[in-house]
Amino acid sequence: MPCSKHLGYKVTVGGGGYSLPRLLKFGVVSVGWTLPGVIGVAQAATATPSNASAQGALNQLLAFIYSLGHYIGEGIVRLINMILPSVQIPTTLTDPIGLLAILTIFLAVAAVAKKLVWITVIVGWALIIIRIVLVIIQGHA
Repeated sequence: MPCSKHLGYKVTVGGGGYSLPRLLKFGVVSVGWTLPGVIGVAQAATATPSNASAQGALNQLLAFIYSLGHYIGEGIVRLINMILPSVQIPTTLTDPIGLLAILTIFLAVAAVAKKLVWITVIVGWALIIIRIVLVIIQGHA
């Protein structure tokens, strides 16, 4: 369970007065303001426990991502301070560094997955072409 210190709205980003979990929540929720989002607002008048649990799950997921990013950012800042002790990185950069690290890891995993999918597609086409060639050869023999 993430640290309660980082679940609150005490950490601000960019001096705007909004906390990172609140910004992430607003960003994720604002994406849904298309036709499905409008339908969801219309159905909000009859909120069911499943809607509340979905909102709770979204809050927990965003809090987890934020806490993970914060701890990764702290680790990266500590590593930089160990390598370059004379450089003092502002504590306001801890969260952005951690979230960028999470995005970088996600992109690396996605790039590897993309390569694996292409390899699978190429091997599949090669096997189909070999099969067609074998059928043609057997038909002429």
